[in-house]
Amino acid sequence: MNIKYSARRLTTALFATVLIGGLCGRARAATAISTCGPLSSAGNYYLTSNLTATGDCLVIAAANVAIDMKGKTITGNGSGAAITDNSIEYNYAIIANGKIRNFDNGIDLADSGEAIISNVDSSNNTGDGIYIDGCCNTLNSVKANNNGGTGIFIDSDDSSLTKIQANSNGNDGIYLASGDNTLVGSTVSNNTGIGVEMLDCCNFVISSKVQKNSGDGIELASDDNGVIKTTSAGNGGDGMDFPTSGDNMVTASKSTGNAGTGVDFASKWGIISGVQANKNATGVSMECRGSTASLTAKGNSTSNLVQTVVDGPCANVGLTAP
Repeated sequence: MNIKYSARRLTTALFATVLIGGLCGRARAATAISTCGPLSSAGNYYLTSNLTATGDCLVIAAANVAIDMKGKTITGNGSGAAITDNSIEYNYAIIANGKIRNFDNGIDLADSGEAIISNVDSSNNTGDGIYIDGCCNTLNSVKANNNGGTGIFIDSDDSSLTKIQANSNGNDGIYLASGDNTLVGSTVSNNTGIGVEMLDCCNFVISSKVQKNSGDGIELASDDNGVIKTTSAGNGGDGMDFPTSGDNMVTASKSTGNAGTGVDFASKWGIISGVQANKNATGVSMECRGSTASLTAKGNSTSNLVQTVVDGPCANVGLTAP
């Protein structure tokens, strides 16, 4: 992974530790919010009651705004956003500890990034649960379920998502439009589109469950991507699809019962290690050169293993694919 991106991610994580710590009880001046309206100055804000809005509710109008929802709920009328930057760049927002219901987009940072969203449930909105335009975001313990659009849509790179639920949305569960993103310890199920879709290189899905989505379970659409200790099962397309470039990896994972291919490497140099790909249409499809170690592909209806020679043979060790 690019060192510049790694350093930027570390900076964002440290920022999260300091400021979310402030939200959770450190001595820090904060402004009470009891009605919808603009937040025009940098600083800490907290909700004193549930809020109801027609259109937008809280409009971030400065950089470095931290909102502690204090367990409260912001409810809309199907339009606007509960929290928005009003399409103006105000980076370093923090949104924590509450619920959002029945807006167009629950959180709409349409021109901002470097945001932190923690312990937020943005569900049952008519559009996206969470939309962020810019890079370098940290999402932790976030729910984005039953939204009419995408659960979580980030239109840039270098974000970290941990303990996410993105289930039963009307489009993709999670859509990340660029590279250097990670999804860890998450559940993405029963979405009408693709479960997890990440574009560009260097994305990782780790220790997650991606199940029963109408399209592919996981689609990583470039090179140098990885799926680790993850289950992709019962999806309407491929379990794990790498549709464009090579040098991708799947390890210690299961891809079972999918309507398409369990693991589909469209380009060479794929690496498969410690993987089960059972009861799909095709177990594994890969171009060679590539390599498999401890691969089990059984009970697939069309073929257990398809290896197409492009640049020499694939290397296989510990292969069970009758």
